[in-house]
Formats: sequence, C-alpha cells, structure tokens
Amino acid sequence: MIDRLDIQVRYADIDSYGHVNNAVFLSYFELGRINFLRKHFSEKSIEGMSIVVARVEVDYLSEVKLDDELVCETWISAVGRTSVVFESVLRKRYIDAARAKITMVHLDKHGRPELLPEHYRALINQVGSMT
Repeated sequence: MIDRLDIQVRYADIDSYGHVNNAVFLSYFELGRINFLRKHFSEKSIEGMSIVVARVEVDYLSEVKLDDELVCETWISAVGRTSVVFESVLRKRYIDAARAKITMVHLDKHGRPELLPEHYRALINQVGSMT
C-alpha cells in the first residue's frame, strides 16, 4: 500500500542557492514514514516497535524550490528477520525529485538487532501486501 503526504516547503528548508538542502530531504522522508505508520498502526504498536534507521539510500533527481508543491509517497518494500525497508518518492508535480530506501532495524533493550516480534511482522506483512 502506498500512502501519500503533501509536504510544504518552508523557507528554512532553502539553502543559499535557493533550493531545498539535500539534508532536508531526509526530514521529508521521515514525515512520510511517520504518516505511513500512523495510518496503519496504533500509537501503542508504534511506540513498542523500537525501530531505528540503520541505512539510508537517496537518489537526488531534481532540485526543489520554495514554491514547489511536493508529495511524498511511502510504502514498505521488504520485511526481514530484524528489519523493515521503507521506500519513498518525493514528487513535485509529476516529476520525481528524489527516491529513498530506508532500512529500519528492531533493537532490543541493549541496542542490538533483535527479531521483529511476530505480531509486528504479521501487521507489517499485511500492510505491505495491500494493493
């Protein structure tokens, strides 16, 4: 299932060249993941997940400026033993501005990777398989 979130470019997001700084794209992708989680999981489930970002891959495809209307599309593309992979596309109008693949890992109380609890795996697989 793909979720969409409208993103408003803020003046603070703009660098001295007049376009969104590359680091800000990560914040936009984070907003997309949070929106996705809130739509599909209860707050209690989200709080209990203990997932952290372990890897981020971003392809920057087109500059984004202050007046651009952005949409962040986010979905789960893979579920591993200890991890969940989110993918996102940031679009301005009908042009892809950036694509991201973010791997999040479930941690135990000592900060080490731990198997995803089965009930979370089932929820994630269910959401990931929706069309």
